[in-house]
Formats: sequence, structure tokens, C-alpha cells
Amino acid sequence: MAEHLRIELDTYRFHSPRLGVPVLIFEVTAKVTDDLFLLVPRHAIVDLLNGVLGRAQQKTGDFDFDLYGYHFMSNHLHLLIGVVELVDKSLVLEWTQREIARRINRYHGRTGQLLTPNHAIQITSLPHALERMRYVMGQATAQLLSRHPADDVFACANPALLRGEPLAGTFVHANGVREAVTVRLDRLPGLDDLSPRAHRDLMWQLADAIAAEQAAAGKKAGLPVPDPEAARRVDPWTRPRQRDRSPAPVVHG
Repeated sequence: MAEHLRIELDTYRFHSPRLGVPVLIFEVTAKVTDDLFLLVPRHAIVDLLNGVLGRAQQKTGDFDFDLYGYHFMSNHLHLLIGVVELVDKSLVLEWTQREIARRINRYHGRTGQLLTPNHAIQITSLPHALERMRYVMGQATAQLLSRHPADDVFACANPALLRGEPLAGTFVHANGVREAVTVRLDRLPGLDDLSPRAHRDLMWQLADAIAAEQAAAGKKAGLPVPDPEAARRVDPWTRPRQRDRSPAPVVHG
């Protein structure tokens, strides 16, 4: 089916409530080099990643984009974005991934490539968009790293989607000036008529369904209740024990 293909067709456009024009929507994934857990959700790294996204949203003179959801796992990232033209997608991803690499490399005292683009799946319908939103929200819960998307400690959109909390970060400019920024989340096309309460209720329905599915899976496997804080203590220089070479990201961390 078309929604499972990695395509870039101008046919599938949806009206952006914020931009006021039709946009192309993509779920974009990039992987950390060698699958290392370099995006481990330490507080400083979460602050850094949110800072880059918040700064990217200020660069409307260079590119503009909707950001509907995002999730940074320890060894890969997901962005759910809307762009007017395909070139905007390229510009957004080039700048964002470059700035993330600079800051994460500096944090860990390393050099070299950090992120490798994995895929960009085009959204072909509004139900498809909501399904990908659910998928992005549930990254840590699906890997039994948190009990519920609301407990997630990774840099992600869940605190804003579920509790209305600001997604705060810090962007450090080239001259060393530190700027406090907040990531703006945009409404998915088709959801702009919902009240804030109704929108949050919908996000909770998605999150609760994810949690129920994974609780059943964890119980069946005899696994303990996840401790979200354990994810912060992962050694960033390690990688998954089993490395999946399929196009999808390897086992999360």
C-alpha cells in the first residue's frame, strides 16, 4: 500500500493550520553512527536536542516547517514534519542534523559523522498521520523502557502533547551565547478544530492504547515494570547487543 512506501509525491498534500497552505508530511528517521547510544537522555542532552529544534523553528528566513511530533531515542531519532516544498525538507534536515552532530560530538568529546539518514516516509492520509504520531509517541514504551508515554524521559514531544508542558531547551550560539528556547508543536492537519482539551484527550487515548499493549507484552514475557530513569544511566559508548540490519532502526536504547 502507498502509505508503506518511501515516496515523495506532490499528490499527497494537507492543509497546514499554522502556515495556511497545503503541506507534504513526512516521518523522518536518522540513526546514530554505529548504533551507539550517544543520544542517551541525560538532562543536558535533552536540553541540547530541544534547543536545536527550537532554534530551527526560528530560522524562517532560511526554511519553515511544521513540527507535529518528535522523539530522540538513544541511537536514533524520529521527526514528524510538514513542509511546503521538498527542498524545505532537505534544508530542515541538513541544518538540524548538522547542529545536533556538532553539539553531541562536543558533549562526548568526539569528532566525525554522528547521524545517518534512514528513511522519510510520506504521509498519504490523515488517519495515516495519526498512526505515525502514535508510533512516534510510543517509541520508549514500545521498547519497554517506560510504562507509559507520559513517563518518557527522552527528548520528545510527549510532555507537551499529554500535559501541555513547555518543551524547553538551550541553544548555544557560535559566540558562546546561550539562548533559552521552547519547541513549538503544530497541530496535525485535520485536528485544528479540536479544543485544547479535546486534542489532549485524543493524545491520551493514543498513549493509553500504547501503554496497554506494551503492559500485556511485558507481562507475557515476565519482564519487570520499566524504570524510565534507567535509560539515563546507559553508557553512551555502548550499542544494542543485537544489531538489526533491516531498514528500520535497530533495537532502541
